[in-house]
Amino acid sequence: MLKCPRCSTGLETVLYEGVEIETCPGCGGEWLDAGELRQIVQHIEAKFSREELGQLDALHKNVFQITSAPDQNLSCPKCPEQKLSAYNYASSSGIILDKCPGCGGVWLDRNELEAVQVLVEEWNRHLDSDVTRYGSVAELARQRAQREAEAGLRVPRFGFVMAILRTFL
Repeated sequence: MLKCPRCSTGLETVLYEGVEIETCPGCGGEWLDAGELRQIVQHIEAKFSREELGQLDALHKNVFQITSAPDQNLSCPKCPEQKLSAYNYASSSGIILDKCPGCGGVWLDRNELEAVQVLVEEWNRHLDSDVTRYGSVAELARQRAQREAEAGLRVPRFGFVMAILRTFL
């Protein structure tokens, strides 16, 4: 039986959005094996209310205030010799998750899975307008990166993102 990395309570298997995940009845955290978070956000079955989507405002206000993840020293439930590494979901969401470098599983504290789903739902809701608004800029940056690559210059993914940002600045 897997143990919770926070409170050492035995994890229970439940079906969530069509995926079997492990939850902690003690602290409310959730363990997802490698790839299960992707399955859940791609399968968004539940639609979120305006109030739930409104929770993103508070989340976005804290995005650039996060300077580092809390020092936690959590062990992986599947491979206890591995320590979980904190990371910011989608690079700048402000939702700090913990991932095992060994098995690729992810630990989410209480309500973090729902926060990820709300975030993805909000992104999907604005996708069409964002593509309309920023698509031409992204295409110009992609073309520039392509020209630089063809000229023999190495353009990392970060360079592509920076090209887009330079267009706005």
